[in-house]
Order: sequence, then structure tokens, then C-alpha cells
Amino acid sequence: MTRPSGERAELDDAATPPVAPARPGTSSPPDASGGLGGRREDLGRVVRLALWVSLPVALWVLALSRLDTFGTDSAHAYWAVWRVSPYGVPPGTPDAFNYSPAFAQLIWPLTLLPWPAFLAVWSCLLAGALVWLLWPLPPRWRWLTLLYVVPPALVIGNIEAFLAVACVVGLQRRGGWAWAFPLLTKVTPGLGPVWFAVRREWRSLAVSLGATAAVVLASYLAAPGLWAAWLDFLVGAPTPPTQVFYPPLVVRLPVAVALAAWAAHRSKPAWLAVAMVVAMPLWSSGVLILLAAVPRLRRDSVAAASAKGLRR
Repeated sequence: MTRPSGERAELDDAATPPVAPARPGTSSPPDASGGLGGRREDLGRVVRLALWVSLPVALWVLALSRLDTFGTDSAHAYWAVWRVSPYGVPPGTPDAFNYSPAFAQLIWPLTLLPWPAFLAVWSCLLAGALVWLLWPLPPRWRWLTLLYVVPPALVIGNIEAFLAVACVVGLQRRGGWAWAFPLLTKVTPGLGPVWFAVRREWRSLAVSLGATAAVVLASYLAAPGLWAAWLDFLVGAPTPPTQVFYPPLVVRLPVAVALAAWAAHRSKPAWLAVAMVVAMPLWSSGVLILLAAVPRLRRDSVAAASAKGLRR
């Protein structure tokens, strides 16, 4: 039976708890959640403003200190690998090539280009990888982060951005093959198999190891002597000076493996990127570019959790 409108109004008023009027000279208590969120947003605005103001100075310092060596840190070694003979340059010296023959064979078509053209193509690839990795950031942070991350990455020219892409792709469904890239370049940051083993994702584990083995076999059949030279190169490599004040790899690698296992157990893929940073063979500021994988790893993790919830 429908109640008269007056009776409904009385019932609604009775169901609503009374609010005590504020005493004169006092204000109502603030909403704790809204106040905290507002303070956080205010802090974010201050930090963004400070970073925008500092950006020209940071880029100017980078240009003064590294522009004359643009690309010569790592990219030139990739371009020159077949010109100076792979593993013919002692480790720790300019143009030393530290990666497996498979990577040298992969980039061989690019090395046929003149150095300026190679550097331009290589820089575009690095920039494209970083834009793809950082695009999930909120717009108010996206371009600021890119302007701080991309220029140093291009100046250094190393493959950290591609390692970050391999981490993101490698954790996607049917993407386990991507772990062949870190395993055949930097080697120790290739922690994807640890993730799969802890989570008992045996198919992905088999794909990651199988893809790596297939690439090794194909590369070995093409140039067996290069693999022997690479192993001799790694065994005879001295500890570079950059590691003097940094824990050696024999200490860091178990920590990285434990961190990767914890991340897999707790379903925290963003921490796998942190574990890869810890597992990098050498330390430099460039290894932090691996953290560019975090925005996409977090986004994919949220999407996977939502999809799992819907299936339930």
C-alpha cells in the first residue's frame, strides 16, 4: 500500500540521524578523508611546479656535461660491434661489447648504417619505448616524467628501456618469450623465470626458457666461435671501477632473486622491475630507467585483478 506523502516525509526524517548544530564561534569538523586527499593533491602540485621550474636547469646541466659524448657511452659500441670484431675490445674500455652474439646478430642490419643514421634510429627506438612505457601515467605527470627520463636515456644510449619493455611484455599472457632479451644481453636481470616458477606458471616458464634456448641454438649454429669468445670475455672481465663503492653482484643477485620471488608470491609485478635494477651487472644512474616499466606493470596488474573479479 502506498503511504501518503506526508507520512513518507516523517519516516525519512526519522531515519536520518540528527546533526548537532555547531556552537557559535566554532566550525564543523573537516572531512578527514577529503582533507588528507586535498593535502596530498596540494603537495603534488608543489612538487610538479618545482620540477617544471627545475627542468630547464636540469636539461642545461645535462647538455653541458654530456652533449659532446651523445651516444658514445653505449650506442656507439653497438654500432661498432662488427667493425672492431665482437669481444675484440677489452671490457671496461670504449666500444667494448658485453652482450651475447645473439644480440650482435640481431642489430647487424642497423650497424650497416652510417653512425649518425644509426644514432638517429636508435634514439627514436629508445624514445618510443619510453613513451609507450610511461604513457599510463596521469597526464599531469606524464610529460614531466618523459622530459626528465628521455633525454638522459638518449644521451646514454643503453638498452635499459628495452629491458623494461621486455619485463612488461614478458609478464603478459603468451609473452614469456620476451625474457630471452634480458637473458641474452645483461643476463642477470632476466628474472622472469623466477616469477613464473614461484607462481607455478609452468607454461610461461617453459616458453621463456625455450625461446631463450632456441635463440641460442640458432645463433650458435650461425657463429659457434663467437659464443666461445663471449664466454671467455665474461670469465676474464675485471671488476669495473664503477663497482668499487657498490655491493658486488655476488651479494646483490641473491637479494634480487629473493625480491623477485616475493613479488611473484604477493602478485606485485612492479617490484619485479625493482628486482631487475638490483640485479643489473653494473651500477650507473641509467639502470633506474628500468623503473619506467612500473606504470604499465601496475596498470596491467589492476586490469588483471579486475578481470579475475569479474570471472568470479
